[in-house]
Amino acid sequence: MTIRTKRLENKEKVGTVLDREILRKVKERSAREGRTISDIIQDALLKYNDTDSTKSELRKSAVTRFCSKPFNLNMREMNELLSEDIYEL
Repeated sequence: MTIRTKRLENKEKVGTVLDREILRKVKERSAREGRTISDIIQDALLKYNDTDSTKSELRKSAVTRFCSKPFNLNMREMNELLSEDIYEL
């Protein structure tokens, strides 16, 4: 999904403040990959923008439901269920 553009058409210069360690890592990676920092940041922003916030919210609510105790099982009951042979008829 890498979009490599060298021309400045349809581009806008932006200024931002980044953590030094993050910027150091991005610079190292850009040198290793032979890409510009701008290309790496642009790819990251495109991925971020493509992330469906609905899916993210669904995942968060699923984790909340999974990690809560809707059935209020005690440890004995949990161990009993976990030691049960699921292949036994």
